[in-house]
Parts: sequence; structure tokens; C-alpha cells
Amino acid sequence: MLPHCPKCSLQLLVAVDGTRASTGAAALRCPACSGFWVPPEVVAVVSSVALLGELDVQPPHAPDADMRTGQCPDGHGLLRRARVTWHEPYFLERCARCGGVWFDAGEWSRAANDELLANLSEVWSPAWRKQLSDEQAHAALQGDLRAKLGAEIFLSLNDLANRLETHPQRAVALAYLSERLKHPGELGEE
Repeated sequence: MLPHCPKCSLQLLVAVDGTRASTGAAALRCPACSGFWVPPEVVAVVSSVALLGELDVQPPHAPDADMRTGQCPDGHGLLRRARVTWHEPYFLERCARCGGVWFDAGEWSRAANDELLANLSEVWSPAWRKQLSDEQAHAALQGDLRAKLGAEIFLSLNDLANRLETHPQRAVALAYLSERLKHPGELGEE
């Protein structure tokens, strides 16, 4: 069976010269959309990582195809999607059976910049999804606090929190702030 592009469906994939692993597997590229099909053993080959980075094209905007998944080029069924980041998100697709990963144009470079290639399978783990959710919640909280308190107070509070983070008497500082805010003007400044 000839491998077809998961996104373009009818387009045949072509081997990327210089990416062959010792197992004989090689990265494949779609001539139409410039996406890559990368077997897991190819990601472990340092020269392949660099070569695919050089060949990866940066589209001016996220391809429409990133909003859907496709079939494994090796014929193993539907690929599983994973959201990689919540801020300017992109999605990678992986075959649960063979472990191959589909990278739309520009995604290889993004994954490399995010230092994900060494532990690529983690992107589909529950721990990764929890971390992504926690980051999104933290950013939303920060944005909400900045909007409610104003930038100046928010930055001052953030600076104070950073300074107290490792201070051995931070509990005393928190107790003082709590009392000071409960009784404005009574404790005064010394």
C-alpha cells in the first residue's frame, strides 16, 4: 500500500532523503501541503531532526487542515490528535499503533523550538493535558487580576510575591498583610 497524506487524502507521500533510520524507516513528506509523516525511530536520528527543520516551511497562518485529523499513512486507522499549546495552539496527530506522528507545515519547527521532540509521546499523556490546562488557568487568573487591580498594583504584587517566595519569614509577611488589610490605618507604617 502506498502512503497517502493524512490531510490531502489523495496525495502520495514521498521519502525525505537523508532521514532513513537504521530500521529502514524514513520521514515522508507531502508535496502538496508540505507536512511530514515521521516514524518514532526517525525522531531519534539527530541528522533527521536537523534536516526536517531545514525543510519545514512556515505557513503565513495555521493550515485549515490542522483542524482535522486523518488516516495513518501506514494503514493503521484514524490518527489521535493532541493540542500542543493553549496559546497560539497547534495540533499534532499520532498513530496509536505504530507511533508515527503527522506534522503540518511549520509544526516540526514549533515542536523543536518547544523542545518536544525528545519526548514527543508525552504530548498525548494525561499529565501533559493537565499541565496544559493548569497553564491556561494560571494565565487566565493573571489576566483577570491585571484587569481588576490595574497593571501597576498587579506588577507590585507579583514582585512582592516573587521576593517572598523563598523568604524564610514569608508567613509573617502574609499575616501582616492580612491584618493590615483587615484594619486599614490602625497598624500604620513604621
